[in-house]
Amino acid sequence: MTTEEFKNTVIPFSRKLYPMLFRILKNEEETRDALQDLMVKLWDKRNDLVRCNNQTAYIITMAKNHSFDLLKKKRPSRIGENEEHKILNLASEDSGLEAKEKFEHVRSAIDALPEKYREVIRLRDIDGFEFDEISEMTGYEVPYIRVILSRARQKVKEEVEKKYDYDQSGKFARQIL
Repeated sequence: MTTEEFKNTVIPFSRKLYPMLFRILKNEEETRDALQDLMVKLWDKRNDLVRCNNQTAYIITMAKNHSFDLLKKKRPSRIGENEEHKILNLASEDSGLEAKEKFEHVRSAIDALPEKYREVIRLRDIDGFEFDEISEMTGYEVPYIRVILSRARQKVKEEVEKKYDYDQSGKFARQIL
């Protein structure tokens, strides 16, 4: 792709991309920086654009992913704050090592989930994103996100119960989840 072709096909997208990026980033300066970074990335990938069947979808997806990456970098991970505190205070007889082991088991149960379940539960319960934000990131409708989240939590609960609730009372799993 030549410079002129890039100017004629990709640069006009900046008008369409700015509102989308601003909706996600919610900061004018960050949006302008993100748009500029995106145009540089698109310039670097201009040869991929030529081979792409749907350039519009490629550019929009790239913009969306870039803005979500920026959000992730900006937003601190909440895992380890409330969740670890919750686990550490489950039972006073638990030592710190036992609580840490339980915490790691929950984390591994989340890691073992199918991709879309893992993505939604991490975005909602670990990163603390709202349903509307998750909808923008994943492209799923909010009711579908709620279903996925419910199923993901249920699967994690079942894994935790398998490991810790030998008496089938479900006491530990109800406390942690």
